[in-house]
Amino acid sequence: MTSSACTRPTLGQPRSARPARLGCVLVTRRIIPAAAVAAAAAAAVGMSACGSSTTGAAPEVQAAADRPDPVVVRVPRLTGGGSLEVGSPAERPTVVNLWASWCGPCREEMPAVEAFARSHPDVRVVGIAIDDTTDSAREFAREVGVTFPLGIDGEDAVGDGYGVTGLPTTLVLDRAGRLAATWAGPVTAADLSRLTEPLVNES
Repeated sequence: MTSSACTRPTLGQPRSARPARLGCVLVTRRIIPAAAVAAAAAAAVGMSACGSSTTGAAPEVQAAADRPDPVVVRVPRLTGGGSLEVGSPAERPTVVNLWASWCGPCREEMPAVEAFARSHPDVRVVGIAIDDTTDSAREFAREVGVTFPLGIDGEDAVGDGYGVTGLPTTLVLDRAGRLAATWAGPVTAADLSRLTEPLVNES
């Protein structure tokens, strides 16, 4: 499903000057050609720009020795004040779901992310709204009944830190805060279970 709202401009510039987004491909400050981004994402993770399934292989968890150094990102919490931090060492692996209230595939996948969070207390789940307004993001979270911590990124911190080019995207981090897997497109509870199980079992 492709949401018409996927053509909204990105943050970080006045709206009249911001580059357009094609499909659900975010054209960020680095201005990556949309066609190249879509082709690379589809080849890497078997998803189209707006997350429709293809016949490609799903992403695998990187071996511990191959994971990059942690990238610490801190954004404001969506509710309650304070900040939400990802990329720091933690007692549990972390799932970071990146979404927006205007993104159709994000709205479709959120109940599955919530179900996973409720059924997997051994995994930390957080969500970060991208290129969204606080009121719209809060309203959507209330509609779904999201119980895990939420933040909102209005400064491209996540996109810059993790190279995110489209929504929805889910990042899976190990206990050291290192990126172990990236899922571009809608994710299911079963997908999250498969990606996080090896990290839960790591010593």
